[in-house]
Amino acid sequence: MPEQSSDAIKMAAMEREIRNLREKCAFLEKVIHEVPANIYISNLNSGVVWCNRTNEEALGYTLEEILEMGGMAYLEAIVHPDDQNIPEDSITHYQHFDGAEFGGLFRAKHRQESEYKWFLGWAKAFSKNQQGEVKEVICVDVDMSPHMNTEEQLTQALKENLKQKNKLLLKSLRKREIEILELVCKGCSTKEIADRLFISPNTVSTHRKSIQKKLGTSNVADLVSLGKEAGIG
Repeated sequence: MPEQSSDAIKMAAMEREIRNLREKCAFLEKVIHEVPANIYISNLNSGVVWCNRTNEEALGYTLEEILEMGGMAYLEAIVHPDDQNIPEDSITHYQHFDGAEFGGLFRAKHRQESEYKWFLGWAKAFSKNQQGEVKEVICVDVDMSPHMNTEEQLTQALKENLKQKNKLLLKSLRKREIEILELVCKGCSTKEIADRLFISPNTVSTHRKSIQKKLGTSNVADLVSLGKEAGIG
């Protein structure tokens, strides 16, 4: 009798624990699917591999449809053509660094709608491969359209997005190229830059061509504008 009573107590305790775990899982699942933000996991090679219900409702694709069409193809379908760099920059970021969150403003649209909405997104390393490299990132995107009630708010948000985008571009420059770009933004001529850095004018010109190629600018005015938008000069 004592042994049976002890076993019954243990069984009852296990059943209570299982019931509590089920309740916790159901609660967490409800939170994930009801939170007013698109939550999804993106593989750096294949794109989106999981998303919450809010994401499905906001953009019109079920998880099954996303997996069937391919995570990368899905991103290309919903993100505005001019903002395709945001998911691409995120992938590039985590291929080289996993110590910080990555964020950006971008436009995306529901599959049955023609107008795009503004989203503010964040991403963070979620899983790694056996080599310790980031394999997947978890992303949270918030629809900013309901909160962008004034032109001033939208303008400020776009400026900040452009600033962050240009900062990422500057990461492709070498130390010497950054030094030259800083002087260009200050209005220095090729000769003045050469004198300050103790290099030849031809070397300065070569560096400037390399800088413009990396940043995608075609003239000095655009180069200076990009640099200043990124906080240089």
